[in-house]
Amino acid sequence: MSTLWQIKVCMPVKLITGEKMNIKFGMQVLILLLVMALAGAIFVPVVSAESENNLNENFSSGGDIVGIDTQLKRSPFLFDEEGNRLSDKEISEMIEKMPEVTYLDGMTETESKKISERLTQLHQYRSISESMDKTNSLKTVQVQADAGARIDNYHYNGINGNNHPGYLEVSSDGTIYHYFTSHIGQNISGVDTWIEVGVTKQSPAVGGDPSEYTVYTYDSTAYGDEKYIAHRTFTSGFRDYNFEIYISTSPTSEGYPYMILWQGSEIRTGHLPFCYGDVDENHEYFAFDGDTFNSVSESYFCDSYLFTSYNSSTLWWNGNLPDATKDHLTNCSAGAPQLNYPFSVPWWSEAYQVKSWIT
Repeated sequence: MSTLWQIKVCMPVKLITGEKMNIKFGMQVLILLLVMALAGAIFVPVVSAESENNLNENFSSGGDIVGIDTQLKRSPFLFDEEGNRLSDKEISEMIEKMPEVTYLDGMTETESKKISERLTQLHQYRSISESMDKTNSLKTVQVQADAGARIDNYHYNGINGNNHPGYLEVSSDGTIYHYFTSHIGQNISGVDTWIEVGVTKQSPAVGGDPSEYTVYTYDSTAYGDEKYIAHRTFTSGFRDYNFEIYISTSPTSEGYPYMILWQGSEIRTGHLPFCYGDVDENHEYFAFDGDTFNSVSESYFCDSYLFTSYNSSTLWWNGNLPDATKDHLTNCSAGAPQLNYPFSVPWWSEAYQVKSWIT
């Protein structure tokens, strides 16, 4: 029998034995209180430790958390000078003060508009199996095939990853152009609504330069010829180019502010009617109908992390996310791309590497 239960049994006897017993009783009550206080002092930390462990287990089971050093390096706009994460209200206020469009590495507004007009003309063929533009040439029907990764749940308000285009080979009678790009979007009342940032390359058959890559952004909610914007060009696809899309969850009078970054520089801001959408990393291949895709060497996305609605921490895009990552692989009359699905995490990374190519 425990000491605590012995005291409880003795208490009724002490109440009827007189003054001495009352003194004795008082001492034992004091002992009881000390025992209870001691037990409480020991018990509370044990419960707290168990609760903390359970919270950590539940928290980490929602995905693999990106370390603060990585976020400070790759997402610096989301933190203050002391390294503290800004609230989304603060981020919205910051985005409102940013330029709407920024050009990089000598790109001029005139050159950007020239390229953007070409992208706008080609847009009619994106995600459409067959279209006709009689003003172009006799050979105008274009077909599209895709290879990439996607998550269809509307849980994502941002992505930060690396875009490695590779050669993106083009020819006038094979693969006439590419979009190697990442989207966040929603279908709103039957209308696909999204923003994206990526790299495109076009052959002379559609007015492009086969040696030139173009960094572009797209906003389906923008007006007219402002949907596509070209921000810079470059000539080597054999390196990782870091990109970021972030949609603030704190709305303003115009909607939810977003910012798009390329290589750590803000290149576009705007507003959307949503803050959470599905997300993808996709390679879009195009050819004239009747032609066959030429061989295209490997391109890949890697080291991507996501900003989500179900975890306040930033999470690596890998198999530990609560949402399933699906392959997005389609073919067309010109042929079929290939994809490294099921996706795997390289030894040097915490996230999927999404590779695509055409043999």
